[in-house]
Amino acid sequence: MAARLRARAVFEEFGEVVGVRPGAVRVRAALAEVDARRAVSCLVEPAAGDRVLLAIEEGGDAFVLAVLERPEGAPTILAVDGDLELRTRRGKVTVAAQQGIDVAAGAPVRVAAPAVDVTAVEGRLAVQVLDVFGAVVKAELGKVKTLARSVDTVIERLSQRVRRSYRTVEEIDQVRARQIDYEAQGNARLHGENALVTAEVLAKVNGAQVHLG
Repeated sequence: MAARLRARAVFEEFGEVVGVRPGAVRVRAALAEVDARRAVSCLVEPAAGDRVLLAIEEGGDAFVLAVLERPEGAPTILAVDGDLELRTRRGKVTVAAQQGIDVAAGAPVRVAAPAVDVTAVEGRLAVQVLDVFGAVVKAELGKVKTLARSVDTVIERLSQRVRRSYRTVEEIDQVRARQIDYEAQGNARLHGENALVTAEVLAKVNGAQVHLG
């Protein structure tokens, strides 16, 4: 014969949190102070000075069901033990704040979506190591300034189209290629304190006029 469950009376009353320690919340009730546990449905983490709704089972457990009020200006913390999943089966989730949003984690943060849009007046990214993988990168920028100690680039094909190009090299500028082709519609000028042109097979100078010296 199955044992019958003995019904126990449950009382609800207001109380004030006087202390918090791991696994227990000390609440001052009407008649005495009791140690209560935070109910799973109470997402707001109680803090000293909070006014809470307390449920006390006769001869049993006590639970903080909800945080009703706390001192003005005190922060509100939503805390759970274990994993937390926020899901909406229809519609979207919006997180809005007047003075900013901080995301902090002790493990990697992942974002998975068909598309990601970021809109801001200013943006900053500070990382020690950055890896970017993609099939196509497209950027439309008004001005680009890059400072680097060293740049190594490996490209199968490079094509550039610019209106004006200026480059200053303080030390050595070296190009090694199988073939080099320079063509200018106007003047082409090569100047140096010393100029040396060598060829293993043929050196040729051709023009309508050739002036040496």
